[in-house]
Order: sequence, then structure tokens, then C-alpha cells
Amino acid sequence: MKRTNRAALTAAALLSCTLAFSGCSLIDQVVPDQDGTSGEQAGADGQQPSGEDEASQDSNGDEAASDAGSSSSDAGTESADDGTAASDTGTSSADGGTSDSGSSGSDSGQSSGSQGEASIGKSFEDPEMQDKIEVLSAVRNFDSSKRATAIELGGEVVLLKVKITPGQKYSGLIQSGAFKISNDGGAEYRYDQTDGLKEEMRAAGYDPFEDVSRRDGGTHQGWIAYIPDEKKDTYTIRYERGAGKVMGTDEKVPEFTTTFDIPSA
Repeated sequence: MKRTNRAALTAAALLSCTLAFSGCSLIDQVVPDQDGTSGEQAGADGQQPSGEDEASQDSNGDEAASDAGSSSSDAGTESADDGTAASDTGTSSADGGTSDSGSSGSDSGQSSGSQGEASIGKSFEDPEMQDKIEVLSAVRNFDSSKRATAIELGGEVVLLKVKITPGQKYSGLIQSGAFKISNDGGAEYRYDQTDGLKEEMRAAGYDPFEDVSRRDGGTHQGWIAYIPDEKKDTYTIRYERGAGKVMGTDEKVPEFTTTFDIPSA
């Protein structure tokens, strides 16, 4: 019996040390209500009260995201790209958030074949996270040798410039995966493919969007890349930050979504 008690105490001590050194905390973490991430960019957002447990906010999601059954969250939670399956169907006016179009146009048309930039000028704020987001402009028909085959088959490389001032209420990441594109009027949304085009984007003078940590504050901007397989005159972008819940409490954080259009150049 003494040996059993001694072994149990030793195991508990080791667990406490492990949690202390890893910065892992199970207090006041926000976890998503759903799972279902997919695509190139999984896990576009993390939520956790900004005053809690610094180390748990600086991991890129592997520790606490496992509590939610998802990945790539800075603060131990993944919200913006969690559970997209339910909201990825239907048009943008039915996906549960505000819907505003930055421009108008026919989805059945096609943009010209030459590279050009179009102004968007769309601004919105996540009322729960207090993140302020500006959508500045888009580049249509980006000249990409790496995606030449996709372009020849009728697709297009589109770049989107965003500017983000993160809120200070919660910590976590704002990632490019929060911005998804649709070329069919909102029936289906797809993740960005920025990672595979970063070298070409930098060479052309378009700095790729990098993860924004709410801990850092400040204002950040960059370009997000998409490769629709069918070129259209306009595309719809949906920004989505999924719902979550603060662990250890009954506090829930409702999801936030909004949509806007990328016009032709």
C-alpha cells in the first residue's frame, strides 16, 4: 500500500512539473464548439483571455488544440476555421453572419487575362474578439510560373491584401485560413494557398500575410493568395471566426462571420 501511494504521489509531482515547464494551463481556455477543419490552412484563430498563462498562448496550437479535436491554434484553442462544414454550404447571406459586398458583378463572367489591382475598401470588426480588419485591395490574374498549369486550365491566381489590428480581450492567432474564397456565389468556400506562393509573391513585391498574434498588438498587413480552379468576374470571400467556450466556465463566445466580394480589375 505504501509503495502504491508513493508511486501515485511521484506521478502527480511529475505531471505538475510537466505542466509547469510546458506552460500548459487548463484554466480559462476557449475551445471551439465544433470540429471539421480541412484544406491547406487549418486553424485560423485561437481564443484565450489575454491575461492568462502566457506560455500556453505562444505555442502554435498543438497542445491545447488537441483538447478541441483541431489544430494550429496559438492560444490552445482554434476557432476561426473550426466547424466550417455546417457554414460552408448555402449562400453568404445564410451563413449566420453579416453579409456585405464590396462590389457587384456577374459570377458567370471572367476577368481579363492581364494582371491588375482592384480596390476593395471593406472594413469590419469582430465584436467579441475586438479585432479590426480592413480589406484593402486585390490583385487579379497574378502572374505565377508555379501555378502556370492551373492558369492554363482556366484557373487564376488571386491576391488579397488585408490589414489587421488585433483586439486585446483574448489572446491567440489570426491566420489567413480565416479568409476563405468561393467562386460559386457562396455554395462552397476554399482555403487560401499562400504558403505555396510566398517566394513568388515576395519576388513580385507582395509581402505574404503572416500569422497575427493578439499578444503583439499593433497593426499588421499582408497578401493572401488563392487559386480558384475556374476564373470568374467576381469572387466571394468569407471571414470566419468560429464559436468557442471558456474552459472551466459557462461563458460562450459566439461565432463571427462576414462576407465581401473581390471585384474584377
